[in-house]
Amino acid sequence: MLESMTGYGRGEHTSGSIRVTTEIRSVNNRYCEVTPKLPPQLQPFEQQIKDIVQKGISRGKISMTIDIEYHADDTDPVPVREDILKTRLKTLEKIKSVAGISEPVTLDHLLVFDELFDVSAKDSELMQKQYQVAEKAVKQAVEELVQMRRSEGKNLQKDLEERIEMLKTHCKDVSANEKSRIEEARKKMSERLTQLLDDSRVDEDRIEQEIAILADRLDISEELVRMDSHITYFGESLQSTASQGKKLNFILQEMHREINTIGSKAHSPEISRSVVEMKEIVENIREQIQNIA
Repeated sequence: MLESMTGYGRGEHTSGSIRVTTEIRSVNNRYCEVTPKLPPQLQPFEQQIKDIVQKGISRGKISMTIDIEYHADDTDPVPVREDILKTRLKTLEKIKSVAGISEPVTLDHLLVFDELFDVSAKDSELMQKQYQVAEKAVKQAVEELVQMRRSEGKNLQKDLEERIEMLKTHCKDVSANEKSRIEEARKKMSERLTQLLDDSRVDEDRIEQEIAILADRLDISEELVRMDSHITYFGESLQSTASQGKKLNFILQEMHREINTIGSKAHSPEISRSVVEMKEIVENIREQIQNIA
């Protein structure tokens, strides 16, 4: 099953006085690149958080934001830095005075300062608990993101399967026109040589030899066989559960090469039209698979 590289996920977990909210977004990228925006309390756990994301996601540029909130809980109080609290309160009072604001400073105004809470490295137990809460929120966000990417992947797969069927149809049309094309070329060459040369000087064996050389140059049966093989392999890869973006892109390059070769050998309006259509389909598929993980 295909998986898109674009998506969004959100996770939230609360334990005691700690609540962690995580938002995660992903866009196209060749590798899995995780850029987390963490509060100071979780900076020591940045690599562990990245590992959680990379375990669930194979490719994509991942941006993630984690926020921590603290709520009153007598059974699990969060240490407060009173000196910093007093400093921030004085700062807010001064801002009020300078700006001419009359409303009082409230708790909501003070809670925006993360540094009010004592989460120093010395309090390892509290730090570990914060990470445990964050870990659950991150896993939930990643799971939601993966579900969204898979849902989008289903839509991509349906579209790609339809386009592959269109390629098959054009290949059948080209194959149907191939024999008549070579026979037409044989007829035209024979008529042309007969017109240029006196009938008594026409060497039938030489004509057959030249026609055989021409037919070999025009023959596209091998290219059609390889196209059929690539199309089959592409379809099988769409059904795989593993990450398929890079493989599909490689198969598509091989298809494009065969179509170009068919076009260079065509010398037929019908086949040339089919080649143009196939190139357009391949280009559309190429745009779509850029978003596949």
